[in-house]
Amino acid sequence: MDHRSINARPVKKLNWLNLPHDLTLMIIGKLTAFQILTSVQFVCRKWWRICMDPLMWRTINMCDIGISNSVDYKLEKMCCHAIDRSCGQLVDISIEYFVTNDLLKYIIDS
Repeated sequence: MDHRSINARPVKKLNWLNLPHDLTLMIIGKLTAFQILTSVQFVCRKWWRICMDPLMWRTINMCDIGISNSVDYKLEKMCCHAIDRSCGQLVDISIEYFVTNDLLKYIIDS
């Protein structure tokens, strides 16, 4: 006898778009800036709006982005873009491997 048929209830599929804004913001906030800027913001209009929210960019993580040194993703420019999105709300930034004096100055001036 199939045990699933005894207590089987229809499984309700959840739509990620129905999650509360704050919860979606927390989930997306666990990703790196690289992941957000190169893919997450393009998933749907709701996620794009969340990715444009300056509160999303209070913390910027660009460590362990998982790309090889041979791939040129213009990380410094991408980092500046993330800093710009913070609209002066940046409180914590983590970057590795591509830090330059110009980037540090940009962070300080922002």
